[in-house]
Amino acid sequence: MQNSFLKSAIATAVVAFVFFIINLLLLQYTSLSQYYGGFVYSLPVLYILYYGFSVIILFSLHLVQKSSASQTGYVFLGLTTLKVIGAYFIALPITSKTIENTAEKINFFVVFLLFLLIEVYFTAKLLNKKQ
Repeated sequence: MQNSFLKSAIATAVVAFVFFIINLLLLQYTSLSQYYGGFVYSLPVLYILYYGFSVIILFSLHLVQKSSASQTGYVFLGLTTLKVIGAYFIALPITSKTIENTAEKINFFVVFLLFLLIEVYFTAKLLNKKQ
């Protein structure tokens, strides 16, 4: 279990780091750079926050898979719902800004979707694993 979780966490970190570099380059060296300075949450903060959410979810799923494999999907849905609720509250300062910055909103939700896709991928691998 630990080896499998560790592989998932490292793979998530590698994918997140690659997309972080791409995202950072896009925000600094394109016309989007004019908006980047006014972001409520810096890019590293967003990626670290979502990486933390993902590691917690993946760890929980590995624990559930080991003890009660039939409940893994339900636990994923519940934890993802909690993550969405958390993301809503984290996004409130971004969505309620008086100065409109759609680049920040799009960036926030693209990073959210990136980590959601990573979690779905590893959850599908867990669910398809032979017992």
